[in-house]
Amino acid sequence: MSYLSINNIEVIYDHVILVLKGVSLQVPQGKIVALLGANGAGKSTTLKSISNLLRAERGDVTKGSVEFKGSRIDQLTPADLVRRGVIQV
Repeated sequence: MSYLSINNIEVIYDHVILVLKGVSLQVPQGKIVALLGANGAGKSTTLKSISNLLRAERGDVTKGSVEFKGSRIDQLTPADLVRRGVIQV
């Protein structure tokens, strides 16, 4: 089981602009995973989808799921995520 799991997410801004499609990654417990890419490739959007900070920029995860320690977290508030130990720095 992965500590953090992003499964086939899709992110849309302003209900119309498709920014991410089919992004998946697994972070095993005790391991480090790097997210690399060119400017505009979706690195920040991927991180914001994990920490549920997309709504502040009119973005939504429209498909897929984000799980932390085996539980879905993609519908939690950022404050709830912080209480569970998920933060973005």
